Amino acid sequence: MIANFLTRVGFLRAVMMAVVLVLVCFAPFAGGHAQTSGWPLVTTVLAPVMFVVFTFVLLLDMLMTRVFMSEHEGAERARLAFVLRTEALLLVVLLAAWSPLVWKLLRL
Repeated sequence: MIANFLTRVGFLRAVMMAVVLVLVCFAPFAGGHAQTSGWPLVTTVLAPVMFVVFTFVLLLDMLMTRVFMSEHEGAERARLAFVLRTEALLLVVLLAAWSPLVWKLLRL
């Protein structure tokens, strides 16, 4: 099952998706005062920065996947459509997980 998923999305996309899932797991622990050492450095500084970076990385990869979809037909187009749907789902999950912190920072 995992090997099938890796062949459908590709190794680099799978690593990107794994990092996004790790960022989703860090979201509840983010916030507070920035720490400069130890484990709190990851949750207060690195994870929020990586959230922003990977939001744009996901959006860019979704855009490029859509561009490649326009060039292909058949099985390759279906594979790219699967990748696009998977990345869209991950983007929604990522934004939902981090929205409380963004909401708090923007004081909305």
